[in-house]
Amino acid sequence: MKIKKWGIFAMIFCIVISSAACGQKPQKPSPKSENEPKPMPKVIEEIEKDAIKIMEQTDKIPYFQRVIVEKEMIEQKKKMEELQMKAAEGGGDSEQKKQEGEQGEGQGGQQGSSGSGASGGEEEKPKPMTIDEGILTELMKREKTDSAKKQSQKIPKNLAELWNGINSTILGLHNKWNVLEPQLIQQGISPEIMNNFETTLDNLTKAGIENKYFETLSIANNLTAYLPDFMAYFKKEVPPSIYTLKYHIRNLVLNAAVGNYQAAQESLNKLKEHGQTLKPQLIEKKGKATIDKFDASVNNLEKSLNKKDLHLIKINSSIVLKNILLMQEDLTAAM
Repeated sequence: MKIKKWGIFAMIFCIVISSAACGQKPQKPSPKSENEPKPMPKVIEEIEKDAIKIMEQTDKIPYFQRVIVEKEMIEQKKKMEELQMKAAEGGGDSEQKKQEGEQGEGQGGQQGSSGSGASGGEEEKPKPMTIDEGILTELMKREKTDSAKKQSQKIPKNLAELWNGINSTILGLHNKWNVLEPQLIQQGISPEIMNNFETTLDNLTKAGIENKYFETLSIANNLTAYLPDFMAYFKKEVPPSIYTLKYHIRNLVLNAAVGNYQAAQESLNKLKEHGQTLKPQLIEKKGKATIDKFDASVNNLEKSLNKKDLHLIKINSSIVLKNILLMQEDLTAAM
């Protein structure tokens, strides 16, 4: 009897244990919160790259304007030298000169094709771009765009060819905006911000079509000012403040170039303000050295702004941008 009772107890125990085990359902990964922001659309970064490309191309217009004239003068000079050489060679008609001409035809022709007229040296080229021929040149060197990476850009035949390229990029911006706009609407972004972006894009298109140099530069930069507002609604790797800093450093130089030092000072104040907001994140990422570099470069920029020395402003602004890009690297290194 005792054995039977123990057997019954053992069976009941096994049933209870197995029931408890069956009752435990396998844990599923917790679903993502509906409030979690969506990843930032890549098209936002593409819009920034196109805006920078437009600025980089437009900034070189004064340089290309000078180079196109110089190139035409060099070609005219070369043609004149060739005509003078032909005239000198045709001065005598003796049989001896003909024989000498035949003997030296191979060597002389080869040398003539590689030389540059009467000089016989290297081919004459236009002078390189100077710091005075561009407003944002020093900043564009820091941006590391595809076109900026090319040390020697092909010289256009005329300025119309260059403007065609700029306007083609602007057209591409309209297509990218058509991709981004529905995503922004879905995220509930302020219609006012989107309307302002559209108005700025329309103004950029008008400036490009009318071949307006400074307006195209300035409005293309203004377009980038809205990107941090768009980014705020998405999950992003780079803090929007980085893009705000980049906008203001370009805006500072553009305003200084036309003598609007009050507006340039306002951009400097914004640089300090947004730089402060990034410091806690940078300290957390062990970016204290980058903070110190940024602060020092901003102080040097302020000194050059007080002197109203445009050359120094351009140089010191490029150093500030270099440190902004270092901040971006520090903030994304461990992500």
